[in-house]
Amino acid sequence: MSTTLDFRLEEIKFMPEINKIVKDNFWLFPAEITNINLSTEEEDTKESFDLVYNSKVEISVRIRGYKYWKEYCDFTIRNKSKYNNKTELHKLIEGKGSLYLYAWKTMDEQKLYAWVLIDINKIRSLLSENGKQRYNYDNTAFKAYSLSWANENNAILNFENIPVL
Repeated sequence: MSTTLDFRLEEIKFMPEINKIVKDNFWLFPAEITNINLSTEEEDTKESFDLVYNSKVEISVRIRGYKYWKEYCDFTIRNKSKYNNKTELHKLIEGKGSLYLYAWKTMDEQKLYAWVLIDINKIRSLLSENGKQRYNYDNTAFKAYSLSWANENNAILNFENIPVL
């Protein structure tokens, strides 16, 4: 069984690739989470800058094995925890997170093979009523969402190695 530490170690392992994906796609991020404002008069006259770039980009990351890309090519969000704690789905519906980077590893698990960058704000209000409910052996559960559904709702910002949307 995977633990939170296992997931964090995967994020650390793939951080260079995650960082590149985020940087390469930053220009696609929604305007409501990134914007440029005029500096204050004091900042302009005393600190020598005219514009302030404000950004609050909260990115959820999920990395799965190659077999899940090959068999399903969907994205999943946990909606029932083992001890009935708040899940990722609950947090997203409450307004947490702005983007979702969902990725699949190569067969040898050394690199990211495919990925999709999703604008959660485009589908946030639709998450609880959509998706296919699935259960794990340990009494946890998740909803699976097709990538074509996300695409139909204009939520896909970019992707790599996704066969059909």
